[in-house]
Amino acid sequence: MPFDTLTAEKWIASDISPTPTSSKRKESRQRVLLRAQIHVVRSQSDLLVTDISRSGLRGSTDIDLRVGQPAYISLDDLTHVAGSIRWVQDGRFGMKFSKMLDVLPECAQVDLGHLPDHQERMPRTAARLKAKISLSSWSSSARVRNVSKTGMMIESDLPVSPDQQLLVNLSDGKILNATVKWVEGDRVGIQLTTPVSILHLTYGDLR
Repeated sequence: MPFDTLTAEKWIASDISPTPTSSKRKESRQRVLLRAQIHVVRSQSDLLVTDISRSGLRGSTDIDLRVGQPAYISLDDLTHVAGSIRWVQDGRFGMKFSKMLDVLPECAQVDLGHLPDHQERMPRTAARLKAKISLSSWSSSARVRNVSKTGMMIESDLPVSPDQQLLVNLSDGKILNATVKWVEGDRVGIQLTTPVSILHLTYGDLR
């Protein structure tokens, strides 16, 4: 289901807490106190986007989808966009985003149409974009305790194991792709698929 943007606590300091991998670190970490939503990836597949608007997209994929199902789309291999499946037909589908994308000019946000029964919608742009679609098996809230540009340590009661793929939703609603590296009790070390700035991770701005 769609989920709300999560807020970050305004606090940051040097990381002084040991973890199972502290002796192997090659990058500086910052100690933080962030809230996040963790999604365990059940399946992932390539996707061809055929048209897109700020509110949704249409595309085709080999993965099995059903109407109303939550899904996550990555257009840049860095972040994901959450949404729900609106229709499915012969490998093609339509998806509505849970949060608006900034992909079209502000001056052309709504297609007003000319017929009396026309329903307003965001204008769509024809495209042939390669992307990825991911489906989640379950989700849980988590606390992020420290971050680096390639990973983070979280606390969560979500049952995960090493090498499992996750989607991590931070404060601005953008969703990062990650892999579980180690688990110790309710603490989980995860590695981000694509490195990002520590400040971007801390304050939730990946733009």
